[in-house]
Amino acid sequence: MSKSFEKESFESDNDFKNKVIMVTGASSGLGRAIAQQLGAKGANVIALGRDDEALGKTQSRIEKAGGRCLCIPFDLTDFDNYGKLFLALKDQVPHLDGLVHCAGSLKRCAPMQHVKPDVFKGALDIHLTAPNLLTQIMFPLLKRAESASVIFTTCDMINEDQPNWHAYGMAKRALGYAAAMWQAEHPSTGMRFNTINPGRMRTRSFERAFPGLSPATVPVAADIAPAFLQILSDEACDIRGQLLKAADLLEKTVN
Repeated sequence: MSKSFEKESFESDNDFKNKVIMVTGASSGLGRAIAQQLGAKGANVIALGRDDEALGKTQSRIEKAGGRCLCIPFDLTDFDNYGKLFLALKDQVPHLDGLVHCAGSLKRCAPMQHVKPDVFKGALDIHLTAPNLLTQIMFPLLKRAESASVIFTTCDMINEDQPNWHAYGMAKRALGYAAAMWQAEHPSTGMRFNTINPGRMRTRSFERAFPGLSPATVPVAADIAPAFLQILSDEACDIRGQLLKAADLLEKTVN
């Protein structure tokens, strides 16, 4: 861990004053964009990612924007170490006001009949098992907050029957149920669980999935991140167990 938080340090005059928010996949793409924008609004960001060097760049951007960042290099498919992660945080982090699941990996799309078992399992592990088990292990920190927002990141396969996405598409579709399930299990608490479909973005995953399309035809991750901040904010406290589209949220903000 590259930096520690102290309870008295959670002070800011910005929109996310005193908020402590964990973002996975924060070393690049959407996760980095969300983490950076949270930092710019005064949040204290706990950034998780596999690439230590890339996380360092995320931390620099957050601190340059005026925020604070605790970077934790961590492999979310190493489920045996989740307990150690929680123990490392439980005494230095007062609570978690938000948990945003952005971590993911997509090498290429392929028909299901050609997908090898290890590739299939790996896609389920990072896109479905990891966000649910991380929510589970961080639950005590989420309960400490007055109002905590957990966001699962899905994709167009949540309601479109597209071929060749194999376990990636299956996992992303299942996240809609996951958010509804978590919410149904905790209906009368301050915690809320939602799923956001960011749509296509200019990321490395887009380039791998759509090699024939120009990245210039889709928005950059920084343009999508405000939709996630909207659902993390206290203004969204009544939005619970919902499947949301980033485009709809951003349109409402503009209008």
